[in-house]
Amino acid sequence: MEFCAGGGGGGGGGRWRLHQLVVAMLLWISLHRHVAVALRNQKVKIGNGNGQTTKVAVALPTLSHLTICFEVERTSQKQKEWLFTYYKSNGDTALSLGFDGSGVKLVVNAVACPLDSIVSQTDFTSAMRPFCFLWTSSSGLVAGYLNGIYRSTICSATIGHSVEATGEFRLGGQDSFNGNIYNLRLWDYAMTEQQLAALTCDTVGNVLDWDNSQWIIPSSVAQTDATLSCICYPHCIHLTTTAPASGVSPPSNTPLTTTCLSPALGCPVLPPITPSPSTIPTTSMPLAPSMSASSSSSTAGSASPEGLFYRVSFVVEDGGSAPSPQDVERTVDVWLNDTFQNWTHTVYADSIRVSQTSGNPSSYTCQALLVLYYVTNESSGEAAVSTQLSDRRALVGAGLQIQSASIRVQLIENCAEDGVLHYSWPESRPTVTQTLPCFPNKEQSASRSCLISTQNYSSYWSAADFSNCTDIDTIEVSAENAAEVAEQLAVISNNELSSEEVSKVVTKVKQLVNVAKINATLASTVVTIISNVMTSSETALAATSGEALKTVDELVQKIEFEGPSVSITSRHLALGISALNTTVFNGTSFSAFMAPNSTDPQIDFESERVNPLAEVILPASLLSGVSLSEADRSSLSRINFMFFGSTSLFTKEQDGRSLNGYVVASSVGNFSIRDLRDPVQIEIAHLSPQPPLNPLCVFWDFSLNNGAGGWNREGCEVSKESSSNKTVCLCDHLTHFGILMDISGVSPHIDPQNNKILTFITYIGCGVSAIFSAATLLTYIAFEKLRRDYPSKILMNLSTSLLFLNMVFLLDGWLASLDTEWLCLSVAVFLHYFLLTSFTWMGLESVHMYIALVKVFNTYIRRYILKFCIVGWGLPAVLVGIVVAVDKTSYGLQEYGKGDSTEASSEVCWILNPVVFYTTCVGYFCLVFLLNVAMFIVVMLQICGRNGKRSNRTLREEVLRNLRSVVSLTFLLGMTWGFALFAWGPVSLAFMYLFTIFNSLQGLFIFIFHCALKENVQKQWRRYLCCGRFRLSDNSDWSKTATNNTKKVSSDNLGKSLSSSSFGSSTANWTTKAKATLNPFTKRHSSTDKCYSNHTGPKCVSSSSSSSEVEPNSSSSSSSSSILPVSQMIDKVKGYCSTRTDNFYKNIIMSDSFTHSTRF
Repeated sequence: MEFCAGGGGGGGGGRWRLHQLVVAMLLWISLHRHVAVALRNQKVKIGNGNGQTTKVAVALPTLSHLTICFEVERTSQKQKEWLFTYYKSNGDTALSLGFDGSGVKLVVNAVACPLDSIVSQTDFTSAMRPFCFLWTSSSGLVAGYLNGIYRSTICSATIGHSVEATGEFRLGGQDSFNGNIYNLRLWDYAMTEQQLAALTCDTVGNVLDWDNSQWIIPSSVAQTDATLSCICYPHCIHLTTTAPASGVSPPSNTPLTTTCLSPALGCPVLPPITPSPSTIPTTSMPLAPSMSASSSSSTAGSASPEGLFYRVSFVVEDGGSAPSPQDVERTVDVWLNDTFQNWTHTVYADSIRVSQTSGNPSSYTCQALLVLYYVTNESSGEAAVSTQLSDRRALVGAGLQIQSASIRVQLIENCAEDGVLHYSWPESRPTVTQTLPCFPNKEQSASRSCLISTQNYSSYWSAADFSNCTDIDTIEVSAENAAEVAEQLAVISNNELSSEEVSKVVTKVKQLVNVAKINATLASTVVTIISNVMTSSETALAATSGEALKTVDELVQKIEFEGPSVSITSRHLALGISALNTTVFNGTSFSAFMAPNSTDPQIDFESERVNPLAEVILPASLLSGVSLSEADRSSLSRINFMFFGSTSLFTKEQDGRSLNGYVVASSVGNFSIRDLRDPVQIEIAHLSPQPPLNPLCVFWDFSLNNGAGGWNREGCEVSKESSSNKTVCLCDHLTHFGILMDISGVSPHIDPQNNKILTFITYIGCGVSAIFSAATLLTYIAFEKLRRDYPSKILMNLSTSLLFLNMVFLLDGWLASLDTEWLCLSVAVFLHYFLLTSFTWMGLESVHMYIALVKVFNTYIRRYILKFCIVGWGLPAVLVGIVVAVDKTSYGLQEYGKGDSTEASSEVCWILNPVVFYTTCVGYFCLVFLLNVAMFIVVMLQICGRNGKRSNRTLREEVLRNLRSVVSLTFLLGMTWGFALFAWGPVSLAFMYLFTIFNSLQGLFIFIFHCALKENVQKQWRRYLCCGRFRLSDNSDWSKTATNNTKKVSSDNLGKSLSSSSFGSSTANWTTKAKATLNPFTKRHSSTDKCYSNHTGPKCVSSSSSSSEVEPNSSSSSSSSSILPVSQMIDKVKGYCSTRTDNFYKNIIMSDSFTHSTRF
């Protein structure tokens, strides 16, 4: 190249210098490009933005698997620091690695995977160190390779995720790592441990490599360093020279293929490796839990500093710029981190939420999570954070102001200790993961993390991760491993088991018995398993008790033994098997006893023991009556005996009886022995000494209750040799035997025929009672004149209660058959409620009688009926409400009517809890019954005493009238309910009939005696309901008397009588003269009435009134303070006219209105 210029010599020198300059420049450019292409001698400072961002210049594909390797050194440590971030096109994080304050995280598709078990923040030091990380979408595997050690964990939340293409990959992030990075490379497959061990620094990444052409690096952040590991190329050292960790089997060697584009083309993909320990990340909290063993305190690992978590809230107001919530959030984020940038403690903010304050568009409520490290005094930390926020509130910027009074700082509490069956999780600090040994395989571990919710910034336990734990279902059972499985099940069953676990154990034992060859040793282990299962709760055993019993039956048939007999015992189950020679069998016996200083029952085959726990004596004729073929008879090789020291596998209560003895079983081979000529004698000791309370010998029938099993008494009877300590049974067959005893001693055992009759009477009687209770109620509702007085209103309430009681009872059986739990509970509640209201209104009838007869003077009670209604309907509601609130399961489905037979029982929705029944029903009734008996006696004494003074009736008439009074009050006060208290012993059946008949027809009898036979009711019926000659005309003498007297009663407040429902109702029989001259409802002045009486008849003279009638307006005001009927005052007050009228008791003693008018 040559340039021409003026002058000969000077021009030649200028041309040479220009030529050299151009060549030098081209050489420098060439050399610069050659050095920078591989970047092997350069490390890059991870920028913090501000125009110094290092980006990738190539497009990254979609990644379902990846391996990323790099070397890094730090210059300073921060609470939040990110090495690299790959952003999606929408700004979300697709891939990132760094520390968020609680631990190292690998973020994949916005899912944070904790790497605390792989690497910690302290592993990033001031010296350049190599790291490799990989992730697999198919299994969620995350692994790291550091210092020649391969560690892995499972991030199940990332399964199925992928890293999207067309994003932006840059070094650093929102909070960049302070340090330098070198030789960052990325592959689209997950390397194996062997591949990572063989990886060299010059291996090219097939997605991204440390090449200048693939990066956009500002010149200010690139630094040349001669000490970098790969500058010696091609004589470079490997990533690590440390041998792989022992104890990890490397996968098969796959040649390193850097040109692989997809696993489908043969690229190696790291297979899933069982992590230890494993964690389940959660997306609800970006703070990763640190691992902690159950025996250690709830702190993070040694690499994680101690930290406290605070929820912070405050109100921000803008100064008129009207920013969006997003703008406010960004501003608050910057302010919070700046506020604690150079503070005495290390603090960072996370999970900031901003919402506009309701009703104030210029006000925003901000919430955030603050993580404060290296604080030992928790109480001062809270106050110090609040003070720091208050002092720096003026520096928010962007025109925002923080209300000082609105700043709230609260320490986030630890997760409380939580125990769930086999796992007891200790109290843990937030973000800490606890590990516990698995059940039943303690070699493995379960984990559970204490997390922080970003919704309310409170701590909570995550769901426990049992993915590493072996479940009972997964145990394989075979003839070869039967002994090993049995030992494992024995260990498992020696713990408190749930219902599901009990079912699984029994299922595995059944499988074991079916496939294994059972010797004495294996049988002993199986018996131990069943004994352990029998200690479980009744709820846990409910569904599997039948299978457990059948498994025991199958076990005794398969046990192989040598010698004449073998016995296998455990704490709750003992088996005895004796060899059988059918040709010389002369009977045998088995007994179970408790040896001294032993906790396990023992089996005796020979001697007769004194007071054994149980004994079975088989007669010599046991096989003589059994029709067996020669082949079957020759196969009879054993007699089995089983003793159950615990009754948990059997129903403990049935038909009002309780199981009060051990359970024994006996069988001859696997044949059914029935209809024996000589019975088998079974002696069973009582669990607790009891007087002879009608014991019942029963056997366990597997066919009952839809295969669930139940007690059956067929073929068994009680021997006279029974005593209070034992029951001797005689049975004509062999099976499981037990005794049911009526512990209460009052439960009548009714035979099926009588039970059907009583059921029929009950339903017919309740139907009739409901009809006539409705008739009584409708009568008083229809005729307003009948319900003006208090007794009528009380009677209406009683009839209403009885009506609903009978209706609910009639519907109970049908609704119970629908098998709907909530419906059955509701029916039982209503039945209980209306039973109590009926009792209460019967008692209120007695209270009313007491007030009317005893408390005569000055007995005005304000809102009398309202108070009665509050008690009558409110008190039962309170009692039933308390029962429901305390335990609603006190109500439910109950069987009845089965007795001791095997016939199907009926079901009813009623009270299940005996304490509730005896307290709220029996006890409540007894109180009401005693009150009613007392009032019954008082009333009858009043009636008999007054009738004794009368001489115009014969003895027969007096007896009949008193008898009618007794019958009337008996049904009104519910005295017939007392028959239930006398249903005892040999007379129980008779009293059950009386109880059923009279109580089911109570509504009918009340209708007859207190409605149909009352004169004023008959008059209203005849006047408005009858026609023809039965109709009562308006101008009849009877009608006018009734109408006239009704008017007077109303005007003088006589309708407010406090007598019983029988009292004061026949107001038509009161004489107008008596009312005019002897009206106690009017106020008496100084010139009161003067009455004179003689033996011939009443003579009354009034100085204040001569009228024979009292007008409504003349006495209404003066009568408000007295509310007693005239007839009561005549009979009660000395000095009044001794009238001969009996109208006060007319409806109790059933007046002569049956045959003639009672007008005077």
